[in-house]
Amino acid sequence: MNTSIDTSDQSETAVYTDTEHIFAALLGGLLVICTLIGNSLVCINFYLFEELRTVCHYFVVSLSAADILVAMVAMPFWCALQVTSNRWMFSQQLRTFWNCMDILCGTASIMNLTAVSVDRHAAITDPFSYPNVMTSVRAVAMIIFVWLYAILVSGLRLASWHTKQGYMHFIACASFFLPLTIMIIMYTRIYHVAKQQVHRLRTGLSYAKDVKAAKTIAILIGLFVFCWGPFFAIILCYAYDQSCPVPGSLLNVIKWMEYASSCLNPIIYSCLNRSYRRAFRKLYKLFRSRQRAESSSSTAGYRSKTEGSFSESIVPITDSGLERRQWRSNSIVRDCVRPKESRI
Repeated sequence: MNTSIDTSDQSETAVYTDTEHIFAALLGGLLVICTLIGNSLVCINFYLFEELRTVCHYFVVSLSAADILVAMVAMPFWCALQVTSNRWMFSQQLRTFWNCMDILCGTASIMNLTAVSVDRHAAITDPFSYPNVMTSVRAVAMIIFVWLYAILVSGLRLASWHTKQGYMHFIACASFFLPLTIMIIMYTRIYHVAKQQVHRLRTGLSYAKDVKAAKTIAILIGLFVFCWGPFFAIILCYAYDQSCPVPGSLLNVIKWMEYASSCLNPIIYSCLNRSYRRAFRKLYKLFRSRQRAESSSSTAGYRSKTEGSFSESIVPITDSGLERRQWRSNSIVRDCVRPKESRI
């Protein structure tokens, strides 16, 4: 996510890259690939397996879509900046587009985490009325609101602000502190309600699953604070003091921590969520069985071709053909043994 903390301006001077920047760009490319693969697998599992098509997982898929957008739109430009030693070599319009899309994707990812916390709060604090409260229509409406909110926050960057510090304060509150406050409130209430009701609902298997899901999302929130907190702290430092001495290497590390959050989400789901672990195993088995079927079919085709070519090579050796060959060999022998007739 980019605000007024931009990298070096476009320069006409020659750009020299060293091994360190090339290595950082390669790591960035690896992070892009891992983010795309992990979040795409989450979406594929949601599409293939019916047991994952629940209201809660609507928000998970929306989160994965936001992280895929981060990997496709935001990360490649940052990788290019690593190669060029943090010098912007493209047009100013493309730079504005990148800044807005980076804010949009980051805000959408954060707000989707907030929506997940609200959904888990509704499921655990009142599990009996949850199916009537959180319907599919309301879940889709919440997801639409999350994306419209992210578009609004991103679009306001193009508005005329009196000072750059004004938008920096706004983005820190709208994209970090407000969602973080909502998450803390939701999970604090979830903890207290779960602690009170865990002894009452001994046989509530679905309730236990909801509590475990809340723990999974709480770990995600902790990683979210770890990955995004330093970035917004730097934003506030720049908002209060434009001459804040922040080394470029530290800013790069903080930026990579922000992008790493998009890669960690599917890893957390596959490691801590039983439904997703089961879905990932099923998907892997399906892939392996299809791969074995293709390899066996290719082997069978190769064998049929080999046997066909071998049989074709021995087709001329039939009974009639063998008799003709024997007759020819006998005639040759008779010609060699028979004495030559004298010519008059």
